[in-house]
Amino acid sequence: MSKKNRQSQKEELFVRKSNSTRGLTLTLILLFYLSGLSANYFKIDSSLQVIQKENIKLRLEFAKENLLQQKDSNPRNSAVEYLLHFNAYLKVFIAEDQHFYKDYVHAKNSALNHYNQLPDSSPFKKFAQSEIHFYSATLLARQGEYYNSALEVRKAWNLIEENHQLFPNFLPNNKTRGVLKIYLSTIPENYDWIIRILGFEGDLNHGLRLLQTLSQHESDKNYLSPIAQEASYLYSFSLLHAAKNPVRSWNVMLKCTQDYKENLLSNYFRSSMALKLNKNNIAFKTLISRPYGSAYEPFHLLSYYLGVSKLHQGDSSAIIDLKYFIDHYRGKSFLKSAYQKISWFYILRGDYHKADLYKKKINYIGKANNNEDKQASRYVNKENPHPVILKSRLLYDGGYYKKAYDLLHGFKVRQLTSSNDKAEFCYRKGRVLEKLGYKDRALIMYEACSLYAVKSKEYYGAYACLYLGDLYAKDNNIELATKFYNRALSFSNNTEYVDTINSRAKAGLKKLRE
Repeated sequence: MSKKNRQSQKEELFVRKSNSTRGLTLTLILLFYLSGLSANYFKIDSSLQVIQKENIKLRLEFAKENLLQQKDSNPRNSAVEYLLHFNAYLKVFIAEDQHFYKDYVHAKNSALNHYNQLPDSSPFKKFAQSEIHFYSATLLARQGEYYNSALEVRKAWNLIEENHQLFPNFLPNNKTRGVLKIYLSTIPENYDWIIRILGFEGDLNHGLRLLQTLSQHESDKNYLSPIAQEASYLYSFSLLHAAKNPVRSWNVMLKCTQDYKENLLSNYFRSSMALKLNKNNIAFKTLISRPYGSAYEPFHLLSYYLGVSKLHQGDSSAIIDLKYFIDHYRGKSFLKSAYQKISWFYILRGDYHKADLYKKKINYIGKANNNEDKQASRYVNKENPHPVILKSRLLYDGGYYKKAYDLLHGFKVRQLTSSNDKAEFCYRKGRVLEKLGYKDRALIMYEACSLYAVKSKEYYGAYACLYLGDLYAKDNNIELATKFYNRALSFSNNTEYVDTINSRAKAGLKKLRE
């Protein structure tokens, strides 16, 4: 009897253990199933596509309000976080307000936490993570935090390369990969520490092909269209600044910004490039056609651009736009430049008291992180420009070459007293003559400039030699091209654009030897 009881107890214990094991197995299966149901996903459906386009038009408040509603309805959709992050980035990019930067950091961290819960099988996971680090890098660079920016670039690159290896046909990868390949190919030799930090080098042509391939999907009827439009903006600027191909760059820009009257971001890209390419009439037409209203984000930098455009035209209302920018902008960029332009405005009107007043203010406002503000900072310590030379410079910058020529043609270099003014006069006249197709006369002016500027601290002589080198190289005159590229390197007193001048002169000499 005792043996039977023991056997019965063993059987009962076995049954209990079996039931317990089965229960645990069922629980684990259920938990696994439920976790699969609750995992994050990435989907830009038709409603999010509408919001995505509102983002890129800079109708940011409307887009954000709708994205927050989407977040409540679809808390697991990482696409909402992706668009919220881009929304916050655009806000701080155009305003440069530290208050908005705090909002951006919050959106960045929230998005990264969300992406961590995306399955590794999603091609959007590492792509979206890479985007965040890339955008963060651009903001840090604008603030002058180049080391931290480089660290963010390295994170972006590693992620996007991993994503490319996993999903080689995923087209959005092209944007970040393309931009990074392009701009890493343009780093001067004396900044090779950046390459060492990043651990990879650029490839200009490959980067351009990547952006071009993606930009061709701008007319697609899905989520890819706004990403492709952004890639087109970047492709156009890369063609100009990295590939040095202004004609092709402008053609791409015209195509991708056809919506400039209702898309504020397109208006910004078109007008800024038009100013850069001396197409002032187009810049002015674009800026006065920009979309207004409470639906659009205040983009005060465009008031600065409009003031500059009017200054090129000699329009007295330029002062209104420049002062409006100063009074309403909360960032640090272009403020020094705006004060310089106002100082120039008063020089052209013969009011040197006000010109000096605004000139002195340059030291006490904004930051000199871009070329325009750096130029304004240097202006503080210089003599005021001669009004005729200054006016010719503004006409040239606006693309009004014939007017600039007529102005300079009626003025003689002997009327100037300082060697700096004589050097700049010859430089400005050489630039105008070259634009008008008078190459032989331009060569004479450039060489005269290089002689007047031998002891100058300004860039005119060195740049004149670069243009001489370029022109003689085009004529296959190796001897004279070599002479002037070497002379460009010899201006030991020059303190302006030294890295650029040396880089261009050395590149010219290298090309001659090939």
